[in-house]
Amino acid sequence: MSPRHFLTDPCTLVVFTYAPAGLGHLRVTNSLSAGLPKGVNTVLLGSSDKGIEAIHKFISIHVITRRLMEWFQRGRPQKIFTYFYRKYLRSGSDEMRRKIEEIFEQQVDVPKTLVIVATHFGLAHKIAAVKKEIENKTGAKIILVVQVTDDTPQYIWYVPGADMIFVPSRNTMFELKEYALKSNLEKVKIEVLPYPVNPLMSKKLSSKNMEKRERQMSADTGEVIDFCLPVPGAAVGMDFLHHLIPQLQSKYSNFRFHVVCKEAPFTRKFLQEVKSFPNVLLHTSKHDREIVDVYEKIYEENVISFEVTKPSEQSFKALYDFDMLGGSLLLFSNPVGRQERDNLDFLRRHGLIFDQKTMLRLWEYADEGKSLSGSLKERLIPEGKAIRCLQLPFGSQRAANFIWWCMKNRVFESILQNYSKAAANKDSETRSNGVDLFWSKVSLLV
Repeated sequence: MSPRHFLTDPCTLVVFTYAPAGLGHLRVTNSLSAGLPKGVNTVLLGSSDKGIEAIHKFISIHVITRRLMEWFQRGRPQKIFTYFYRKYLRSGSDEMRRKIEEIFEQQVDVPKTLVIVATHFGLAHKIAAVKKEIENKTGAKIILVVQVTDDTPQYIWYVPGADMIFVPSRNTMFELKEYALKSNLEKVKIEVLPYPVNPLMSKKLSSKNMEKRERQMSADTGEVIDFCLPVPGAAVGMDFLHHLIPQLQSKYSNFRFHVVCKEAPFTRKFLQEVKSFPNVLLHTSKHDREIVDVYEKIYEENVISFEVTKPSEQSFKALYDFDMLGGSLLLFSNPVGRQERDNLDFLRRHGLIFDQKTMLRLWEYADEGKSLSGSLKERLIPEGKAIRCLQLPFGSQRAANFIWWCMKNRVFESILQNYSKAAANKDSETRSNGVDLFWSKVSLLV
């Protein structure tokens, strides 16, 4: 019998946690939920701590606080910061304890096993702090599983008291283990699994839609070219997108932009101005969960061939092949924070993005308006590579010029034509079956 049988046991309850700290954690939770075996009982455990959201937004938007935070994310400052931040998170766990106890009280059949999936380190530490106390009070077994949502070995992701920590790469696993050993922390099992991208987005495109995506790689076909532009939860990069859209529209009237954005006071002006642009379709909601659902619906109802996004957890959409629903060509804006630079490093290690030398060379050619000859193009974009994304140059005007230059010189078309699934999937870290493997591993813990 498959170990997944234990998850469908009526006495087992799977609890997904959610923190209001950007959309990334919720997207990962949504992906894991989408791949859950049928018949599993689930509940969503949210945090009402508005401080998490406020801190996340404040650090993301303000340059000085962002740089200060990055200083605390490396070397000795990180070790000191993590020690005190962990103590702070664990000291404020009363609300989390009450919420978990309420879950037991609200179930008709009181669960004997609670599997708690944490995609935010803050909630993971709070749960770990009260886990034993709740087990003693209820007599139930609590299994805390932590999914790291960037390929970043930041020490705060090491959660003493967790039953398992899943990370996207061996690099991150080794660094977290080394930190725990040197800090004399309680041992926690860490395993490497492919990043849990949504299995619903890994569906194969029909041959007709795949041909449509191929045609969208060049403006010469006259095809309507669909871009998805998701605005991050902290609303970073709105000014960049606000200027990028009209600059691209001035070059080609058949660009169509699907802008996904949360309705909030800090996005109101952006939404009012962008909706007046031609060929812009706004997809908005006041609720984070609906924004995540709307984003996926756009891919289901359109052939999206390009996505302009930050190298956040969206970086791992590069694990989809081009012939999958979610397999758009990713165009990354400037990274914000250490974790986004770490994500780009992951992509470079696995050949999913051009190395920095090649990327700078392409930017230089675009800035100078040089044509890319056949032989040079073959050297820069050889056959059998796994390129799924590019980094855009800094500034909306340069970025728009670069995208258009790539269109005219058939760079995007060459990337798709020379793409090799074998090269992209040769390492277990770069496959798109992370969610399936996640639940297989979790089943063994129950």
